[in-house]
Amino acid sequence: MLSGPSETGKTWAALWRLDSLMRATPLSQNVLARKLQVSIWGTVLITYQRIQALRTDLGETPAEPFGGQMPQWYDYSNGARLWIGGMDNPNKILSGERDYIYINQAEELELNDWETLTTRATGRGAVTNTPMIFGDCNPGPEDHWILKREALTVFHSTHRDNPSLYDEDGNITEQGERTMKTLHALTGVRKARLCDGKWVGAEGQFFEVFDFDLHTCEPFVIPADWPIWGALDYGFSHPTAFGLFTQDNDGGIYLIGEHIQHKWLVPQHCKAIRRLAERLNISWSRVEIVVAGHDVFQQRGASDSRTIADQYCDAIDPETGKAIGIINLKKATIDRITGAQELLARLGNPEVNIAPTLKFFNTCKRTIATMTRMVHNPNDSEDVKKVNADMNGEGGDDPYDMVRYGVMYKKREGAVFSMGETSPVAQVQQSGLGMIL
Repeated sequence: MLSGPSETGKTWAALWRLDSLMRATPLSQNVLARKLQVSIWGTVLITYQRIQALRTDLGETPAEPFGGQMPQWYDYSNGARLWIGGMDNPNKILSGERDYIYINQAEELELNDWETLTTRATGRGAVTNTPMIFGDCNPGPEDHWILKREALTVFHSTHRDNPSLYDEDGNITEQGERTMKTLHALTGVRKARLCDGKWVGAEGQFFEVFDFDLHTCEPFVIPADWPIWGALDYGFSHPTAFGLFTQDNDGGIYLIGEHIQHKWLVPQHCKAIRRLAERLNISWSRVEIVVAGHDVFQQRGASDSRTIADQYCDAIDPETGKAIGIINLKKATIDRITGAQELLARLGNPEVNIAPTLKFFNTCKRTIATMTRMVHNPNDSEDVKKVNADMNGEGGDDPYDMVRYGVMYKKREGAVFSMGETSPVAQVQQSGLGMIL
């Protein structure tokens, strides 16, 4: 995968590679696709046609289109064929084994789309000995499947890779001046992605002020006089999200640990939650309360009338038979707008020198990613849009709900973190205070 900000030449490079592979592989069957078929003809196909014009100028035979103004495929003089399509109408592009598959704007695809495509480039019926699937993408959210897929190699491009923007000596061109001026004028997530090439956040981000340097920190030992509590957002098909929180003596809240998993039974969650506390050197007896969504306490029609809270209370370790239940579950404050506004207030605003009173240990990666992915509810700008996880338990707003419950347990009292080296984190790290078991 070739990743990078806008205007780095990713699409040209990927198409040149695809075209060269087809010219070197007679009779090959190949694919050029995007998420939506309709988006191909006015974008990536224009660049592909420019490459065919360049091939003509170089004395080579261009590929011949079939299908009028919106070609369905291109044929090469050596018998190779390039199918054009989208994952919304995949019949032609997925009807048989393919030699080379190129996906433009691959960040638009779901993981399921990509994995379906990989089943069509296995080499079983290919004429090449090196079938492959490759693509280009703009950066998306930092928990995108592209970054987490181990079998996928990601190469990163920069604006200096585009010779129309920077010459061979690294000097910016006239076109480069115009392009970079436009990109630097972008704001928020669009600037971070399309200008800086960072995988962050989401369009319409609710917590625009969220900053990794400001709102995350390295784990540190928790002083003996700091309270510990938990928050739980229950799920089965969508993830169960649990977090451990603490509060310093000035009122600042920290999320210090997370457990997020879907399709687990309650005893498995209880065991993992207790192990989370152990890893943080926190005795479970120190956890004063676990606040949870109200669905945990509702009757669900079970013959024994047991609620999810009852199941958490009575959980037994399936391996040892030891009681591992969570008996201190209480109903959380669940008002969405109040919770969202409280989080906004605690994140602060450095532009007007309002420091945060909420931070996340940088080990809580899924929760941090969720916070940057939350967007405004189109029906209520003061609320966060409800988002469900996919079939793999990815995405969704479950960790956000967990944070909302956890933060609302402690009332905001106007305390702020110091912006200098005397912050609570620095004070604790410098003091050498240990954990209490």
